[in-house]
Amino acid sequence: MMRLWGRLLVALGLLLTGAGNAQAAWWQVQTDHFTVYSEGSDDKLRDFAERLEKFDYLLRKMTGKTAADQPAADRGSPVKVYLLSSEAKVKNLARNPNIAGFYTTSDRSAYAFLSRSSKGGMFGFDAEQILFHEYTHHFMLHYFPAAYPAWYVEGFAEYFSVVDFPKDGSIRFAQVPMARVPGLVLGQPYPLKQLFAQTTDGLNRADGDRYYGTAWLLTHYYFNAKTGRSAELSRYLNDLARGEAGEPDSYFAGGLEGLEKDLKAYMRHRTNMLVLRPGEMQLGAITVSPVDAADGALIEDELHLIHRPRTEDLPDLVSSIRATAAKFPQSAAALALLAEAEWKADMREAALADADRAIAIDPQSSRAYAVRAQAMLDRAHDSDNADDWKAALTAIVRANRADTEDPVPLALFYRYHAMRGGKMPDLGYDGLYKAYTLLPQNPDYRFNLAHALAIRGDYEAASTLLDPIAYSPHGSDMRDAALRLKARFDARAAEKGTQNRAPAP
Repeated sequence: MMRLWGRLLVALGLLLTGAGNAQAAWWQVQTDHFTVYSEGSDDKLRDFAERLEKFDYLLRKMTGKTAADQPAADRGSPVKVYLLSSEAKVKNLARNPNIAGFYTTSDRSAYAFLSRSSKGGMFGFDAEQILFHEYTHHFMLHYFPAAYPAWYVEGFAEYFSVVDFPKDGSIRFAQVPMARVPGLVLGQPYPLKQLFAQTTDGLNRADGDRYYGTAWLLTHYYFNAKTGRSAELSRYLNDLARGEAGEPDSYFAGGLEGLEKDLKAYMRHRTNMLVLRPGEMQLGAITVSPVDAADGALIEDELHLIHRPRTEDLPDLVSSIRATAAKFPQSAAALALLAEAEWKADMREAALADADRAIAIDPQSSRAYAVRAQAMLDRAHDSDNADDWKAALTAIVRANRADTEDPVPLALFYRYHAMRGGKMPDLGYDGLYKAYTLLPQNPDYRFNLAHALAIRGDYEAASTLLDPIAYSPHGSDMRDAALRLKARFDARAAEKGTQNRAPAP
């Protein structure tokens, strides 16, 4: 067995993010599914963007979601990826010394940041591998949101995240995640009874590696139809997603003990990687262009603003953005960002004034109109003045017209009608639904849409919408809130079903 893992270790090649000398200028690469920003432009930047698109195509090809089969409206918003000049910047932004890369969502987009020069080593996590892992979660949430078990959510991401891109243009995937090898080989696979029963909560480093490694192994085993267990696992996962699953033992010949015995035997044999040939891929255009000087000068401040800033950090952040905006007095984007920062820092009058300055320069600034809308909604809430309500609605409508693919104005439109009271117009629900479809990975939009569905009496759909959060592999206050809300919606759905049921003859 050790010889087998040794051969796989040698065979596995982790592709490292290209390290280049950082330059002052920022560049942007636009693809069908990503917008990449980098300090400095070179061939490695284009290659990186191409790898991202190839990875996206791999997921689509293997799940039947190829772009040719998907309407443009179903693709969601492009993911923004920021390549910073050093790992120190990544760790500082994440406020975590152990972070090599990070993915999350803001109210406008999904985004990730990592270093251009990040290296993980043979038994470590390269930042690019982390990005692929997280993008797989992103993809699953967009196209396959359901109540999957924690092991499958993480195993699915591990299965796809270890890839390499040979010079012949192909993609090699389904490879062994080398960072999990020590746990699997030295610590043995995680017991399946525990794997099926628990999330990743409370795992120490050693058990975490065993958990993730076993999740990968079981997913690899599942996707290999020749094992004979695929049908059993499919039935279990489908029943679980529908909320109809029984005890795991009942799904497998020999119960979980039988499955575990076969899984260990599978590990002792060669687990072949798979290859997607270049002739099978269909990639869109990749364009590289310089970022506007003002926008480039503000990229890192913008990242700090959208990436969960601490209240005590906001005044300094506002000062930094204000200083940069002063150097570019004709930049509407700089003023709009300043207005947004001021709004978050509770500098409301300054935020409204700078939003109006941005609009005066660029009447198509969706971001500036969104800040103006928030300021006017706040004012209208206090005054209940018809003119203030009208000004808020006007700003929301203009923000939406300026950028119909920005989810923020759509969510504000729903909020406007909710604040005014009375019957919610269908357009309000439609706007909130579109905001959700643009960014279903954002938990706030998912929660808000679930509440809206419940208001309309569709408790079953509202409950189902919360499944990916309620059954997240990772514990959080948000997961607890989703579980409580699901229980309430399920109870109301059952009550409604009882009321609508015809009396027995």
